[in-house]
Amino acid sequence: MGFGGLYAQPSDSTRKAKMEALKKIRRELYVKKLSLTEDQSKKFFPVMDEFELKQRELKKPFRDKWGSKKPEDLNDAEAESYLNDVHQMRENEMRLAKTYADRLKPIIGAKKVLMLKKVQREVQMEMVRKFRDMRGHGRPGGPGGRGGHRPGGKHGPPPPPDDY
Repeated sequence: MGFGGLYAQPSDSTRKAKMEALKKIRRELYVKKLSLTEDQSKKFFPVMDEFELKQRELKKPFRDKWGSKKPEDLNDAEAESYLNDVHQMRENEMRLAKTYADRLKPIIGAKKVLMLKKVQREVQMEMVRKFRDMRGHGRPGGPGGRGGHRPGGKHGPPPPPDDY
């Protein structure tokens, strides 16, 4: 009876295979959307992977500090601190984006660097769809699909506002 949970969990090798498949899809999407040559791809992905890792690392302290709090539940002092933290994070994001734009321009050119933010969002949305499909949660009305909200599920904190 106690082994039922074990069967529901994918094995490490299955999980790794799915992650590798998602990585491959992600790369294919970037290559397609940015029209990258093979030479550009070889140089682009190490820099892009590093950039995305740095972006996640930069946002983690904010999520750790504010992730469980709702803006409407903050007192004035907390709201002030939240705004200061948002401003600081955005400034750091801008510095990071400039640094990596400067590194990517010689690899893919200024025009493709300019397109990168939009392409990142498109790739992220497509990756979410693919991930849900791989888990079987992309069906409307099913778990994870429209109408399939699971009460009590962890959805994470809302992102900091872009405008306030």
